[in-house]
Amino acid sequence: MGGCFKNLFAGIGCLAVALIVAIVAWHFRVEISDYVRDLTGRAGDGSQPEFTIGYPSAESLQAARGKEESLSRAAGPERIVLAADEMASIIQDRLDARARRALDSIRVTLEPDRFSLEAVLLTEVFGRDLLGPLRGIIDPREPVRVSGSAEVVAPGIVAWRIDEFIVSSFPFPGPAIPVLVDRLTGGSDGVILISVPSTVGDIRVQSDGVTFYRRAD
Repeated sequence: MGGCFKNLFAGIGCLAVALIVAIVAWHFRVEISDYVRDLTGRAGDGSQPEFTIGYPSAESLQAARGKEESLSRAAGPERIVLAADEMASIIQDRLDARARRALDSIRVTLEPDRFSLEAVLLTEVFGRDLLGPLRGIIDPREPVRVSGSAEVVAPGIVAWRIDEFIVSSFPFPGPAIPVLVDRLTGGSDGVILISVPSTVGDIRVQSDGVTFYRRAD
């Protein structure tokens, strides 16, 4: 694995100046990006939005748990729909403790068939060995974006398969992503596992909500 990462990062040195410029630009555009995304996240013509942004809160977590409990009951509904704030609350609540310590100011964006998490990351979670030459460029606290699709892989378990992992303005290549995910979560399989009621048989992510479908007995 060590040799793999030496090869992976061998060509990064010549891009140091470009990366520094990109990081500075990122720091100045975060607030603008937030404002623009919040304004444009919902379509103005009444059609389905391209995406919605959710922020975790105690109230949204309680509402999400109430919906999950209803799906767990024998006489409950065939499906429930979690709004963006509720899904953000579920994700934050059920992240591994290691990931919760490393992530701050979480928000979740829902898009068709995938969702993304953006936060402020304590980059020390990766260790000096994993960052390699980037450790001289990346600050102790940097914006991070992880994104991917989700599916139910076992009763009570949703696997969030990350295919995009960006720290500051640097998008890590695909082969590095499972290693980064494992270092962030303390896992070993390169995916983020989210616990849900055992009655959930399928999940569908749309830009205006996440639907949990009851598992057929």
